[in-house]
Amino acid sequence: MNLPRSRRSSSSASPGKKLGRRKSGSSSASDAETKPSKPTGKVALRPSAEQVALRAYFIAERRRSLGVHGDETSDWIAAERELLAEIEPR
Repeated sequence: MNLPRSRRSSSSASPGKKLGRRKSGSSSASDAETKPSKPTGKVALRPSAEQVALRAYFIAERRRSLGVHGDETSDWIAAERELLAEIEPR
């Protein structure tokens, strides 16, 4: 660069901010906030609405092909029950 020294330094990081790294042994409150916490109990896993909707669709198709009466709500509930049974740990 052929710019005077005063112009070169103005394009660098703003003055007053430290550019150095932290010491590896130091810790702060922000470090504690970013560390993942250990699971303390059961985690409630729920199927997504898209998963339930797709399963309910196939339940309804099977029900219609067999000529069984039913409605969308019962298909949705059956889909949720099936998916939850698949997710539950044994």
